[in-house]
Amino acid sequence: MPIDFVQVDAFSRTPLYGNPAAVVFGAEEVPGETMQKIAREMNLSETVFILAPTTPDADYRVRIFTPMNELPFAGHPTIAAAHCVLTRYPDKVHAGRLRQECGIGIVPVEVIATETGTLLRMTQGTPSYREASLSHATVAKMLGCSESDLAETPWEVVSTGVPWLIVELSRFEAMARLDPDQSLIAKECKAIRAVGVTAFVERAPTDPIRIRVRTFAPAEGVTEDPVCGSGNGSVAAYIARHKHAGEAKGNYVAEQGIEIGRDGLVHASWERENECLRVKIAGQAAVSASGQLFL
Repeated sequence: MPIDFVQVDAFSRTPLYGNPAAVVFGAEEVPGETMQKIAREMNLSETVFILAPTTPDADYRVRIFTPMNELPFAGHPTIAAAHCVLTRYPDKVHAGRLRQECGIGIVPVEVIATETGTLLRMTQGTPSYREASLSHATVAKMLGCSESDLAETPWEVVSTGVPWLIVELSRFEAMARLDPDQSLIAKECKAIRAVGVTAFVERAPTDPIRIRVRTFAPAEGVTEDPVCGSGNGSVAAYIARHKHAGEAKGNYVAEQGIEIGRDGLVHASWERENECLRVKIAGQAAVSASGQLFL
């Protein structure tokens, strides 16, 4: 049975950059066990299956798999799936947005026309925060850096749909020098119930790109995620809490994937409404490959 798929590079308007995701169509009869095997075969950080929704409140449904596990939500597969739905089924767009059903509920995806192309902006889940009881020495060893490379801000497990250990670095040049201990990351993140670690560092105040990010999730079969949507959502929630606590809203641009040749840009924003923080992550996307699976 042939099944169509495409490979979409999310958070980039140029193929072969950003974060690749496989997007699979017409897999309604494919069992979850086989979906997991397909994700392992694709060997990308995530593979997403576009399915019929189970509720009239959604335009389509997705199931998202890493090579190791199914996820309730992930950022760059959401961008990739929305890009494909917009291209294949443009009639599903209502009032400039799509409604994606996934494991965390309905995720709205806004379709925004810009001078450089279409920007897809997702509203992520309500942020949650947990203290991460890890020593400076342990975190430094996890990332393969010196303790002085770690900022004085606290590290926390932050989730807007996927729980990430968020660590801020103290100096920009430390980001490129990271030499992560993948086995230690897997061990410590399992203990604190995080899927992996996302590190970020501030750029110069005058730079239009505010931060650089790197993400490591070895327990999910992903040694380094090129441009991580959920990780960037957690970083945005962290920044809103620790650096802009008294502000109603804010936004910035992040870069990721530079160190591994998969440059991508993430447009992050947040807004507070009645004590509730809402985080949005946006990016562009480009198709780099297409083909068929034979099952």
